[in-house]
This record gives sequence, C-alpha cells and structure tokens, in this order.
Amino acid sequence: MSTDITHTTDTIRFAQFNASLNRRTEGQLVQDLADPTATTAGTNQAKAIAEIVQRTSPDVVLINEFDYFAADPTEAVELFQQNFLGVSQNGADPVEYPYFYIAPSNTGVASGFDLDNNGSVVTEVGAPGYGNDAFGFGNFPGQFGMLLLSKYPIDTENVRTFQNFRWQDMPDSLLPTIAAPDSDPWYSAEEQAALRLSSKSHWDVPIQVNGKTIHALVSHPTPPVFDGPEDRNGKRNHDEIRFWSDYVTPGAGDYIYDDQGRTGALSAGSSFVIMGDQNADPFDGDSFDDAILQLLDNRYVNTSVTPSSEVA
Repeated sequence: MSTDITHTTDTIRFAQFNASLNRRTEGQLVQDLADPTATTAGTNQAKAIAEIVQRTSPDVVLINEFDYFAADPTEAVELFQQNFLGVSQNGADPVEYPYFYIAPSNTGVASGFDLDNNGSVVTEVGAPGYGNDAFGFGNFPGQFGMLLLSKYPIDTENVRTFQNFRWQDMPDSLLPTIAAPDSDPWYSAEEQAALRLSSKSHWDVPIQVNGKTIHALVSHPTPPVFDGPEDRNGKRNHDEIRFWSDYVTPGAGDYIYDDQGRTGALSAGSSFVIMGDQNADPFDGDSFDDAILQLLDNRYVNTSVTPSSEVA
C-alpha cells in the first residue's frame, strides 16, 4: 500500500512490500546479498526487489519478510543498500535510504511450550516442528522479520517496540476463547501467561518530516490460517490488528506497555500511518470477525485512500 500525506507543499509517500527476503537458514540472506555478481536465485531475487523499489522510489518503505540476523543486525541491511538499491537495476535510478530501522522479531524464538499441541516441545533450532512451537512461526530467530527504510530522519530515541507485550494483557482479548474441539482451552494457563501478542513485533517509529513527526506504526500479523477449528491464528490476527486500533484511539490503549517500560498509547492528535501486511480483507479470506474493519471503521483512521483489487 502507498499512502500520500501532504504537509504544506510537500508530499511524503509511504509504501509496504512483501519482499520474501527470508531464507531457510540463519545468515543465508547475508550470503545472498554479499556478492551482487552471483547468479544464484537468491541474488537474482534481491535484484528484482531492488528494481521495484527503485522504480517506485517511496520515501518510506516497509520491507516485510526480511530476516533479522542477531549476530550483526545491520549487515544484511547495509549489503542490500550498497549492492542492490544503490546500484542501477535494469536502467532504473539507484535509490538511497539514509535511515533505517530493524529490530528483533518473535518469529523463530523458542517458547518452551507445545503450542501446536502435538505432544512434543521443540526447542532445537531447525528441528522439525520448531517453528510451530515458537512465539511466532519461524525456523530460526528473526526469520520473516521486518525492515523500515526512510529518506527522512528517524527519531530512534523515541521508537517504541512491543515485541514482548503479552497477549493476556490486552483487556477482553480472544486468547481465553481459543478452545480445542473438546472445548478444553487450547493453551494452558501457563502458556497463556507467557504468550506474546505479536507474531513478529509491533513498532511505533517516529519519522521527522519538515519539522513534523509522523509515526510509522509497523506490524505483520500472522495469517489467519495454518491452524484448526480452534482458529488460534485467526484470533491472534484479529487481536494483532486490534492493537493498533486501540493504540490510535484516545482512551482505548491505556493498558499498552512497550519493551522500554513506557506505558500508554499514541498521543491524541499525532500523525500516523499504519503499515504492514495485515493478512486480512474486509470481504474475502479467513479472518476472524472481519478483523480489518477494526481499522477501516475506526474514525481516527483516515481511509480516504484504501487499497483495493478485483476479486479473483
């Protein structure tokens, strides 16, 4: 989605892109981006992604599914910028994003619980079933992460992340309603106390634009599929979307706390753009209780420019 926000005579364009710059093993993305002359599928994919970004050249772009590499979180970002975005792809003008934000993701972080209720707890990275028992699905920590690129300065000191916000701390959440076919709770009390809301993370990234602050509210909720009749992913998707609705609605997000220990929601009157693949549609798909309408029907969200497509 691309959104235009006008301040005086200037326009800033926000966009998000599901780039699938995720790999099967930790560190593989760094290897794919290290040598732009290679003819591997991974390198060719990165070139194609870079060309699309160059030709559209948004001012702020969220790259979904960009692996987070904990050993050196900026390495893959810098390689992507230098070797791909900063080099003409098929005649497109290079594009520069002097500012970026990347942070850990819940994907591939072992929970220590049997979250898929298959009778075993998998905590060994890469072992069969590991992703199903992680806080967010992933074969290693950081797989399917997020990257925000910006042509405008990012106020990094005031970034808020909500990776560790516990699902049960959302008032009236859907977590306790998740039940197996025999009506027993899907998650034990101990699991409910530990589960995190975000399947990846939620970020509030303030961007400085011509003396004004625009908050990029970034997330990538889990798809409401790959589960069973208990609909645990559908209900998680719903509440991940609800988080931003509460965050931007005065008085609704007082329960929210961030990873830095600060409490409360977005200040009233703040400018914001909600970014990310919400994995929800107002008409189609498997969303629980029309989850995306929590944003589309929120009077504090400007939906005058709403992405749409023809029904297949």
